[in-house]
Amino acid sequence: MDDLVPGRSCGECTVCCTVLLVDTPEIQKEPGATCRHCRGGCTIYDTRPPVCRDYFCAWRKMDIFGENWRPDRSGVFAQLETEDIPEAFGFAAGLTLMLTDHPARTVRQRWFQEFVRTGIMNNIPIFLSVPGPRGTQAAKLLLNTEEMRDAILAGRMKDALEKTLRRMSSHDFKPARIMHAGNDVGVP
Repeated sequence: MDDLVPGRSCGECTVCCTVLLVDTPEIQKEPGATCRHCRGGCTIYDTRPPVCRDYFCAWRKMDIFGENWRPDRSGVFAQLETEDIPEAFGFAAGLTLMLTDHPARTVRQRWFQEFVRTGIMNNIPIFLSVPGPRGTQAAKLLLNTEEMRDAILAGRMKDALEKTLRRMSSHDFKPARIMHAGNDVGVP
């Protein structure tokens, strides 16, 4: 808890209770399924399992995200990314920006473009993601490409983000694999 931004709480935000895959021996939930304990907030908050107790999105952990970035308000679910970072970056982590509400509208917003531009120009790995249909893995693409840098320098970043989003719309969403069983908390 020491690494959380002071003064921030999830409040009414429950985006993680729907978009994330949860696959632990204690509980399981496919991505896109809302947890059955999520009804305007967590109904088992005080006794929630460790996987929920220990998880915080990047908005809760990083002060580079302003108040307007809370996932339920911004439509952007930011997560620290540690798995798919190309070695060329020399970073152990980057950011995944999952667009959970009106993706096309979000990529047209100046605040979103400025954040992505700053990350890319500072060589921070930035991934754009969109959730797939229930039970599937999200689509995710690295934005730190030569094409995106060229678009930023030419003042065409919005067009490049929209093009990336169109490319993601034809993504072949793969089923999420759940290895554990016995306590599926997803709402049918």
